[in-house]
Amino acid sequence: MKQYRPTFLYAIKIFGLIVGAGFSIFIVSIFLDIVTFFVESSFFEKVIFILLIIAFVFAAFLIIRSNKPTISFYNDYMIIGRQEVTYDLIKNFYPAKGGSEPYIVTKDDYKIDLEISWFRKKDRAEIEKIILEKTQSPTKQS
Repeated sequence: MKQYRPTFLYAIKIFGLIVGAGFSIFIVSIFLDIVTFFVESSFFEKVIFILLIIAFVFAAFLIIRSNKPTISFYNDYMIIGRQEVTYDLIKNFYPAKGGSEPYIVTKDDYKIDLEISWFRKKDRAEIEKIILEKTQSPTKQS
């Protein structure tokens, strides 16, 4: 098994997403403070504030959990993120070309983006080489 993980820049992206989500919740809470001022119910304000905090923590957890780009290679299949793809299901592999992301097309014409821009350059080249070797893809672009 060979596994590739993203660089430290991915952690910076996640931090930015969490800060952006926090700022959005801040704007929503200001709007809700104005609404609660007219409703004049401190209980309503506390409930909304607690719900916003729960939503923020849940959103941050989902962002971190669902977007982690990892690629693992096994003998018969590979795992891209959380998706398992067997090598015999791959119809074509299109390597990165001029800054574009490489992608795989399966036999049922489903496109899977590899999103390897978060990996080191050496790892990106190695990932593309392994996929080309495992699939013997007829579409080999340079």
